Amino acid sequence: MEILRAIDAVSPKSFISPVKVNDVLGMDAVELGNRLNLLKKSGLVDLMTSEYPSSLTLPNAISKVYLTDLGRKSLKAKK
Repeated sequence: MEILRAIDAVSPKSFISPVKVNDVLGMDAVELGNRLNLLKKSGLVDLMTSEYPSSLTLPNAISKVYLTDLGRKSLKAKK
């Protein structure tokens, strides 16, 4: 839920770099990538990957993250 809250705080309606989300969280970048993949499998977030790494891409090639409708509903239910 902490990751979902951070995504919502940074950019609730559009894709955002996971690096900017991690600026809020302060997690290990690889661990954040692993957790984002699990959240994607649960349908809570949507991810975009990039073959060409940049400063806004996690080490596991995740370049953008987006909170899905299910993710937003889960946040509202936990408030």
